[in-house]
Amino acid sequence: MTKRVIAAAACAIGISIGAVSAISAQTTSRSQLLFARADLDWAKDVTALVIAPDGTWGMATEPSVGRALANAISDCKSKYRQEIGCGYRSTIIREGWSLALRCGRENIIVAEKTLHAAEQAAIDSELRLRRDYKPDMPPCVRVVSVDPDGRIIAPNATRLLQFVMDPKQ
Repeated sequence: MTKRVIAAAACAIGISIGAVSAISAQTTSRSQLLFARADLDWAKDVTALVIAPDGTWGMATEPSVGRALANAISDCKSKYRQEIGCGYRSTIIREGWSLALRCGRENIIVAEKTLHAAEQAAIDSELRLRRDYKPDMPPCVRVVSVDPDGRIIAPNATRLLQFVMDPKQ
């Protein structure tokens, strides 16, 4: 009988160890998947959006943050009329939405993973700006949107911006 008890105990321990090994294998594979996904995020390009005080903006999407920021500033400088100022405000995001808005003479620039989150961040920024600093600020106009693939999606806002900047026109 003692041999049977020992054999039963050995079987129970063996089964328990097997179950622990199976759980451990499941946990390991899940962890590996999470790490693989995180690694994939770092493989995606970075989008930098910069803006000058007058609302001139530049954008670039590159594999590295430094190159994206440098190229975005260069893009802005190619359109900006002054020597310095491009990049006084900037956003950097990996596979997300970037937005720039012009509210009279004020700029709002945001970047978030989803369009909804970016639009909400812009609204929140506008509300804080109005509440704390510029209660009489003109309406905000989106001057550029950049999608997660680095494509520029912008309305033709030139005339609307002129109206916002000088409502007497």
